[in-house]
Amino acid sequence: MDALEALLTRRSPGRLTDPAPDDAALKTMLDAAMRAPDHGRLRPWRFIVLRGEARARLGDLMAEAMRRREPDMPDPAWRRARQSLARAV
Repeated sequence: MDALEALLTRRSPGRLTDPAPDDAALKTMLDAAMRAPDHGRLRPWRFIVLRGEARARLGDLMAEAMRRREPDMPDPAWRRARQSLARAV
């Protein structure tokens, strides 16, 4: 399959689930992403990989920042913000 065909036939899954890519697969994906055109010549690329407890902690920090910005935010919205990174794999 050539690159154009891969792009034209690509589909995104509705929701990602575990297991996450292993270290070798992640390295391959990041190597490919570093070679993607950036149109602004913003290289070098920088990626931050969050796994496990680090994702949960970042979700907590995002929810806390939202709560400070919008103190009257209803609890369901706050909980969704807090768990947003837990849904991403």
